[in-house]
Amino acid sequence: MTLSVMAVPAAAADRPLLIRDARVFDGTHMLGRRDVLVENGRIAAVGRRLKGPAGAKLVEARGRTLLPGLMDGHVHVFPGAQADALRFGVTTVFDMYSDADRATIARWRAQRRSDAPVTEADTFTAGIGATPPGGHPTEMGGNQSPPLPTLAGGADAAAFMRARIVAGSDYLKILQDDGARGSKPPTLPAFSPERFAQVIAAAKATGKLVVVHIQKLADARIAVASGVNALEHAVCDAPMDDTLIAKMREKGVAQTATLATYAGLAGADYARKLAADPLVAPYLSPTQRSMLTLDWKRARPQDFAIARANVARLIQSGVTMIAGTDTPNPTTAFGPSLYIELQLLVDAGLTPTQALVSATSAPARFFGTTDRGRIAPGLKADLLLVDGDPTKEISAVQHIVAIWKNGHEVDRRPPVK
Repeated sequence: MTLSVMAVPAAAADRPLLIRDARVFDGTHMLGRRDVLVENGRIAAVGRRLKGPAGAKLVEARGRTLLPGLMDGHVHVFPGAQADALRFGVTTVFDMYSDADRATIARWRAQRRSDAPVTEADTFTAGIGATPPGGHPTEMGGNQSPPLPTLAGGADAAAFMRARIVAGSDYLKILQDDGARGSKPPTLPAFSPERFAQVIAAAKATGKLVVVHIQKLADARIAVASGVNALEHAVCDAPMDDTLIAKMREKGVAQTATLATYAGLAGADYARKLAADPLVAPYLSPTQRSMLTLDWKRARPQDFAIARANVARLIQSGVTMIAGTDTPNPTTAFGPSLYIELQLLVDAGLTPTQALVSATSAPARFFGTTDRGRIAPGLKADLLLVDGDPTKEISAVQHIVAIWKNGHEVDRRPPVK
């Protein structure tokens, strides 16, 4: 089946768009067959037998599913990343550590407010996260000049957090990771348990959302007890206990599991298969292709096994899931790796509909980005049309027919090297 478009003479760029007779997943549940009218970059109406204004572009979508543009709740952007993401239906990304300057963050914010045609996914950012000198992820930055800001033991945590907000952070991130896994001893400086709790308290005092990079059970316990809003990465060193899981549910602490990265770390072949998939391969940039086929130097299958089991228990307990990939780790690429994350979340116990929620309305609600993540009048027309029904089979999200960002169709042709 091919996309049926009825062209009517009009000014092409800003003319209204009527998507007719699609199965509409609105970001929370399946509405069934509906028409969706888009005007001036926003959803104008959702209903049956809508009539578009004169000059509207008509897309016949019967037998297909229309859903909100996808959101990746955990990435680390670099130049070209957002354009790569957009070609695969990821219309918004949440950056979890970036040294972007104020001008770049100002540009990201201007784009988010605009309904004009754009060629990149929208970006929200944590800016620079709080970590001790030499702590993760500073070991990955080489000899950066000037060095990235860190939070020393005797430094004023409140002042550090205020500086992050002035620099442009939309939410605040704290990193607690000593590099220890299993029998492997610590390799990185980390906050003491007492200092970790103090830093969280300083971040929360700003009123901003606070997310934490943790992978160890002991750190997760401190983070949840201290009132963080989300755990970034699943606990991968030990099974989570019932008390901790119950506290997460009661306090509304979300989990961004980043199972796509854990799977790659385990040596699973999801990424290589994706890179060779005929639904994906033609749209990959050289960077995306190389990232998907880049292996970790040392596989850690136990991390994935423990993380997946913990996520399954969190899902069973009703903890909110936010789909996030932790791109650009080896075996991940901006855009298509979210398909892997969604599949792994389904494998862990989410229904396909719940998985779609974790990449649409759930992150929109969590991050307070209320102008997107659902298909409803007045919201941004960030839309994804696919063959099949991803509320029944999640892999249908890969069967892309068309993508619209701010109501304008996305050119899926990849850049030429």
